[in-house]
Amino acid sequence: MGVEFDGKHCSECGSDGPFRIVVDEWMRRTFRFVEHGQLKMCEKCGAKFLVCKQCGALYTRVHPALEQWELSTQCPSCGYVDQEVKAWDGVSAR
Repeated sequence: MGVEFDGKHCSECGSDGPFRIVVDEWMRRTFRFVEHGQLKMCEKCGAKFLVCKQCGALYTRVHPALEQWELSTQCPSCGYVDQEVKAWDGVSAR
């Protein structure tokens, strides 16, 4: 991991943006919290992040080999807890 994740900078490269909204159909099918959320991608390195539903900050990084322990339990910016992320049990197949 690059830098401490604060919800404003990319956790992989440290960039403060730009971040653009992306649609990743595979991740939407695989992770329920992505299906009902929004993703932003770091323009510098390509890392994708779930967007906080409450404040719009970067909530947690999402990638194809995601493990349960990698998920942030709450938004690092406002403290909001997304119940779908919290409930995710690490099983990607539905």
